[in-house]
Amino acid sequence: MRLFFLPLLLLFLLAARLAPAQTIQTEAAQAYWRLTDALRRDEPLTNAAWQQFLALPDNKVYVEAVWGSDTASVSRYRRAIEVVYRPRYDSLRQAKIKAGSWYYILVNHYKEQEADDRAFLALMAQNPTYLESMYTLAYEYLPARDHYKVQNLHLAYVALGNDATSQQAGIVFSIRDARDQLRLKPGILEAHEMHHRLRSTKDWHLVAADESLLTALYMTLNEGTADLIDKRVALEQQADTAEASQLRRWLLRPAPKVIHQLDSTICVQATGGPATSLRFYRGLTNGTNGHLPGFFMAYTILQNGLLQSLLAHANDPLAFALLYQQAAKKDQRHQHPPTFSPRAERYLRRLARQYAKSHPAAS
Repeated sequence: MRLFFLPLLLLFLLAARLAPAQTIQTEAAQAYWRLTDALRRDEPLTNAAWQQFLALPDNKVYVEAVWGSDTASVSRYRRAIEVVYRPRYDSLRQAKIKAGSWYYILVNHYKEQEADDRAFLALMAQNPTYLESMYTLAYEYLPARDHYKVQNLHLAYVALGNDATSQQAGIVFSIRDARDQLRLKPGILEAHEMHHRLRSTKDWHLVAADESLLTALYMTLNEGTADLIDKRVALEQQADTAEASQLRRWLLRPAPKVIHQLDSTICVQATGGPATSLRFYRGLTNGTNGHLPGFFMAYTILQNGLLQSLLAHANDPLAFALLYQQAAKKDQRHQHPPTFSPRAERYLRRLARQYAKSHPAAS
């Protein structure tokens, strides 16, 4: 990995003078290395030190977005950090990694790759070479009204987890995710997050009974369309990579079952049954916040020649669901993607008419 990464550093340094200036926040990542330096000396990780670390603005944004109210997972991640870095726990570290414990594998990767992570962060702080490409790539799956530049954009890196998040406070990347995506195609991770920041939404005042369903459909639209930027690239590589295999297991193979379950919940509501809770929908999508089945749906739309329609309705979750239905019915690849039942489709169309008439889209 290091032999591959160093030539990338040289390439970006050569391009650095051509890229626009942008301040990149690195304090959260630097704080992680200070924290783990103490652990390497076999000093315990105190509650005070951990809470101070989590309270750093970019860590706070990242943790709230990725883990939310799941404090148990945050505590398990903290324990993994202490075990991986403290010499006294080395036997336990090896056992956890051998057992395939994900947090321990991830934290151990941060430990082993620290030199390259530091070099990467220094390069990005000096000159983030993706600043233009992240807009160009994001624009491909956005309508013209959303093609603009964000003023005073806050960009930051953390040395936690393997994810990224786009919030009003800014875009925060984990170093691990940023480096992994860089190997796939420079700029696509940043473009995915920028897509979330740029895409406008419907200004709907939802009826209480519709709120959970519309929120769930919005999440599929939000992540599914953005996934066309990066996950499509991973799937369409000539070689069958580990990333492509993981995407098929994680987002494609489970999607038909999830769509059938979504159809069932819509039918219950269509026949006058109680509205399904948002918590249920989050569980249905395996905690992916819409990646499942959103990417499957968006990719089906794209592969069946409906990109322009997708762009025209890029801020409308009901239109997204109905556009998927159209694409699935006419699927030209003979892959037989699941469709919504006639009852669910009629209900979605009724909601679309209701909200189009009563709640116009925000400009």
